[in-house]
Amino acid sequence: MENRSLFIVYLVVWLLYVVGIHGYAWWKSLGQAVVGLSHVAPSVVAISMTCIFLIGHGATVAPFVAHSERGMELWSLWVSLWPLLLLATFAAGIAQAIWIIAASVKREWPGWIPVALPGTAMSLFSFVTVASNFPDA
Repeated sequence: MENRSLFIVYLVVWLLYVVGIHGYAWWKSLGQAVVGLSHVAPSVVAISMTCIFLIGHGATVAPFVAHSERGMELWSLWVSLWPLLLLATFAAGIAQAIWIIAASVKREWPGWIPVALPGTAMSLFSFVTVASNFPDA
């Protein structure tokens, strides 16, 4: 994996983010389902990259795992997931930004801004993390 340190930082920030927004939602009595929906894309990135790179010891560069059938399977999985994750994190960031605007305009939604704002930042961080681990042949 090319950017292991960035990914480790991402995992730590993601964990703090998920615990923090769920704690905030519990404190403010907000809907946990909506909060869970707000971190779907960053969570899918964290879980899939953890499975491929940390647990499976995959790599983003094919020659690094060419000697291993399992390594090549993980690399192929990453090649197929990479564009989907990139698109999903981009779309999630746009959706979160729209949510911030809607929550700013509607008077009954001000409690959702502290959920949507870090969600937008986390979607951007997810996008950067996925983009920086471009699969290379």
